Amino acid sequence: MASKLTSLLIVEILQRCASEEHPLSQLDIRKGLERDYDVKISRNTMSSYIGELQAHFPDSLRAQVRERMNCRDGSPQVISTNLYWMHEFSESEVRLIGDGVMAAPLPQAQKRELLEKVAGLNPHAGVGVLKHIVSADRKKEHTTVSQLLYNIETLDQAISHKKRIQFYWGEYVAKQGKLVLERTEDCAKVDPRQIVASDGHYYLLATYPGAPDKIYHFRIDVLLDVEELDEHVAKSTTHQDLNDYRQKHLMMFGSKSTATIRVHDEAPARLRVFDAFGVHARVVGSTDGFIDFEVKANLDAVRYWIKQNSEAVEAIAPKELRGSLAKDARAMLAQYETS
Repeated sequence: MASKLTSLLIVEILQRCASEEHPLSQLDIRKGLERDYDVKISRNTMSSYIGELQAHFPDSLRAQVRERMNCRDGSPQVISTNLYWMHEFSESEVRLIGDGVMAAPLPQAQKRELLEKVAGLNPHAGVGVLKHIVSADRKKEHTTVSQLLYNIETLDQAISHKKRIQFYWGEYVAKQGKLVLERTEDCAKVDPRQIVASDGHYYLLATYPGAPDKIYHFRIDVLLDVEELDEHVAKSTTHQDLNDYRQKHLMMFGSKSTATIRVHDEAPARLRVFDAFGVHARVVGSTDGFIDFEVKANLDAVRYWIKQNSEAVEAIAPKELRGSLAKDARAMLAQYETS
């Protein structure tokens, strides 16, 4: 029993303390056993444990093999050093998951709890430190997070079962100085098709029973009493139909539409373009103090983004985008000029 326990402790030290970039020697592991668990073993016993673990976990326990002289009789001896444990998730994969948790619309406390679990997938990815980062959008955290997660789970099961769902519409009303989500009496039945995450929100793509060819999207966090029904959905929509709808209505990038925008040739303005469009923006020209970008994006999303950054950005093309922004500007001016 003691032998099995020591083997487990060695594995725990390798998983927690070693990585491909920072492997451990057998001496390091012996010191860790003594320091953390008050377990003392000899050098030869450690070599025996490592050999047994390599035989049982050939794909997980990695090591570098080298030869040395036996101090007793001078004979050559093969030992394993630079040991580390291959984790199921790589460091880059765990960091990607951690970034997703940070971007999720969850309360800070729940983010910290999730990040601690994610960090356990590969302790060397550095994800654990993210729990100390506070979201700048904490005031936007909703009290309906549990409801959101429940809705997503219910909808995911309904999509897998190809079953119809029923829900009640929710609406935010002002009560005692706060916006509170309340259920209306309006009930809807739809055929769920796909769940989409976009700009920090989750949406359900669905069709109504009598019109299976027309897709709609619904904010999942304002759907209440979501229930899977014992009714099969109408004929399935195609992946291309769903993809086309996402690009047109929800997704900012990947659209076939292009627009040309002009921004001030200053570091903050250039950073805004990079943050919003990344590889979907390319420089097409420059004038005195300005730089022109061609962006490939959903034009409605570009329109909304330009309105947010109107002091630094101008739409050059297409004509309909400039026209829509001019209409928006006239409407806002009229609103503020009204006494």
